Amino acid sequence: MPSRPTKRSRTEHVPPFGSTSDLGNAAFQVNEPSYRTLPLTVLPSLVTLCDQRFVSCFKKLRENNSLWENRISRQLQLLPDSVLPKLFALLKKAHPGYLPHEIIVTYFMRGSNLSLSSDSLPGANKGTIMAIPRLNPQVCDLDISGFNKIADDAFAKVIAELHSLRSLVLRKCTKVGSKTITAIVKSCPKICSLNLSETSVSPAAMAELLVAHGNQLEVLKIAGLERWTDATFMAQLHPQVKDQEVSMPKLQTLKLRGLQLSDSSIDFLVSLSPNLRRLDISFTATKRPILFTSRKDIFGACAHLSAPRLEKLSLTSTPVAVSDLLQTISSLSNLRTLSLGALGATGSMGVASATTLNDVTLPKLTSALQSFSNLRSVNLVSNTRLSKTALFDFIQRVGRNCLVSNLKYLNLAGITAMRSEALAALLPLDGTHPALETLILNNTSVGDDSGAYIACCCNLVRLEVEGTKFTRDGLFSIIDACPKLQILNLTSCRGVKIADRRRFFEVDSFPSLYQ
Repeated sequence: MPSRPTKRSRTEHVPPFGSTSDLGNAAFQVNEPSYRTLPLTVLPSLVTLCDQRFVSCFKKLRENNSLWENRISRQLQLLPDSVLPKLFALLKKAHPGYLPHEIIVTYFMRGSNLSLSSDSLPGANKGTIMAIPRLNPQVCDLDISGFNKIADDAFAKVIAELHSLRSLVLRKCTKVGSKTITAIVKSCPKICSLNLSETSVSPAAMAELLVAHGNQLEVLKIAGLERWTDATFMAQLHPQVKDQEVSMPKLQTLKLRGLQLSDSSIDFLVSLSPNLRRLDISFTATKRPILFTSRKDIFGACAHLSAPRLEKLSLTSTPVAVSDLLQTISSLSNLRTLSLGALGATGSMGVASATTLNDVTLPKLTSALQSFSNLRSVNLVSNTRLSKTALFDFIQRVGRNCLVSNLKYLNLAGITAMRSEALAALLPLDGTHPALETLILNNTSVGDDSGAYIACCCNLVRLEVEGTKFTRDGLFSIIDACPKLQILNLTSCRGVKIADRRRFFEVDSFPSLYQ
């Protein structure tokens, strides 16, 4: 018999808590999950079939220099611009290492939509980015995220020549700053969607942008910007925007995740956006997110905040007071997506404060949500003060209530009190089955006993049970009952052998279960 693992080895898979990436993924992946390819139910188009065939043969074609130079190269250059982005996306996913700078600039720099993210294109470099104005000056939607070694003035030079840009993603281009923003202001009159998350854009540069183009912006993402505090916001952004009477009437998506801003600064930006639909203020200092009442702004003036018909609200890891949270959410009957992970968590270790969801406050939230007919996604990851009784009630009333029967996504990862009994609320009610397509239970105490309950989710596409007590016996009952299941995360499930985790859908690997 193998020796019993030490306490440290049994718990080392549980991740440190408190970083934005941890809670954003909420799955804490260690290795890739099992995948199953389902049979086709709709006949693909001829273009799709050709794309897939070309991608499957791409490596062999690249290695045959004669064939590539004489035939494939010319055929790629003749492809219509409308076809190229989809083919490029498939190649980036399947063969990123076979797409060096030379291949990218020769064949794939055309089309109105261009994505050169360094995460999916290790062969792209500064030369690739600098070639965009020469090869595709009319590009409308541009994603060049992840290039953290390219200087601000280089980005500014590129953007200054792209006058047709409507959407620009510069996420994780850490050196992007005031020069790039000035280039956008002067050279991109059609810009309506901007992602500047994890860059070096200052509040002063953002003020310049909002004054110039705030009235036409539809999407603004400025998550994870350093040195954004209430003090810098007050000194650099607020006065200029207020003096110029800036408004953002078209803005529908605002992402402020990870900024060191409190309610006064957040309320000011929200007040400029009367038609907001999606708001992410996770990992901020918000304590009273009552977004629809009059409140004093930074300078003491009364800020009258209109009531946007929010469809998405994320408050993960904020020190929000539950009483104010309930008052806010009760006003948002159009919500489709709600993220309340680690509610009340503070500090890098995620130490829970007195405002965390508990058995007293969760039933009140449940009562507010059970009548939300549009609700599709709920994330309660790492709310550690919840009991199985309160969770059962939540799953039954929100996940099974006839008015909320279309809930597709439920994340209960990291809730230590989560037990199999709580999932009994998934049992069929009046002959109806849960509509859940994604269920995340990572790092909880559920096990094989919950297999029969999860098996009631016949529409399930993704199941994550990392670090749980499941064995293969309990999992096969789910696989048999959920024909749509495609993704199964079994990382750190000690009841399933490591060698079997990635091929769990291969029934022939477990013949004893079917004898």
